[in-house]
This record gives sequence, C-alpha cells and structure tokens, in this order.
Amino acid sequence: MLYLARHCQTDWNREPARCQGWAETELNETGRDQARDLGRALEDRGIELIVTSHLVRARETARIVHEMLGARLPLIVDPRLAESHRGEWETRRFSSIIRNQPETWAHYHEHPETFRFPGGESLAAQQRRVLACLRDCVLDGRTALLVTHGGSIRLVRCFLDGKGIEAFHTATTTPGELHEIVTEGLAEDIASYLEKS
Repeated sequence: MLYLARHCQTDWNREPARCQGWAETELNETGRDQARDLGRALEDRGIELIVTSHLVRARETARIVHEMLGARLPLIVDPRLAESHRGEWETRRFSSIIRNQPETWAHYHEHPETFRFPGGESLAAQQRRVLACLRDCVLDGRTALLVTHGGSIRLVRCFLDGKGIEAFHTATTTPGELHEIVTEGLAEDIASYLEKS
C-alpha cells in the first residue's frame, strides 16, 4: 500500500495565493498542526518508509510525521516528488499572472497536457518523474508514505483515473490531505505508460 500526502499549509497557500513551484516556503503554524494531525492519522497504517520531495515545505511535513511515527523509520528525500518547476511564475501572485499573461494562463487552464511553465517544465515532464518514483516505491514493496505537492498528486490522479493530463484542473487536493493508493498491478501500468509517453 502507498499513501500520498500533500505537504501541509504555508502562508503562500492562503489568499492572496502565490505560485510556489520550487520556491522555498516553510509551513506556518496551521501547517505544523496539520502535519501533527497527519502523523496521528497514520499511526495505525503500518508505514515502513517515508519518501519526501526535496522542497522545504514537504521535508518539514515529512519530518514532523517521521518524529511521530518513530525515529528508526527510514526517511528518504527524492526530488522526483517535487512540485513542477514553474520558472518565471514562481513567487508571483496568481492574480498578477492572470492580469499580465492572460493568454498563457488560458493555455495552462485549457490545454494542460501541452503546457510548459514559462522558463520551467511541462506538466507532462513532471508527471513522468512523479510516476517513476511511484513505480519504484511500489517495487520496493514496503508500505510507504510519499510526501509531495498539489500538482504532483493531481497528475497521479489523472493517471489513475485514466483521464489524462487534460483533467489536471478537475483533480483537487488540499494541504495535508492523505490519499490511499492501491498498488496491485500499478508498477506494470506505470511502466507501460512511461514507455509510451
């Protein structure tokens, strides 16, 4: 069994929302409380391994959960779980992007399957690396918690639902939310998808 958790709340997750991407932001007090709630929710799930994105907000979430579940539990940092690298958009408020780059914003919302962040990576590239990490965790065989980001979870859900990246904006997740992933046949399905993409 795998569990995906979105990192817990940062100030930039709140209104007025900012584009985080790879920009480093720490959890706020609400986020730290959410991480402790997440740890409590995982106490009886048999977690044997925690894998986290390298970004601070994910690592801080993972560290709090790790402390609650036991210091001997392996904790691994894997950059493949990171949020999309959002290039020129990072640190900017979404309202500013919508106002100053309306055509690019429209492309992001209307055709996410072909979208690349200006100066950053495409959602398709992000999905490939996140799914590769997921596949490796399935093959590892341990019950694992993967601490990642909203965009990464949405791209996993697009794959699992069979809807494609076109459905990126209909897949939602909130800070600290936990998602349970059934792993039977998943490594093979991911390998087949990655070969074709």
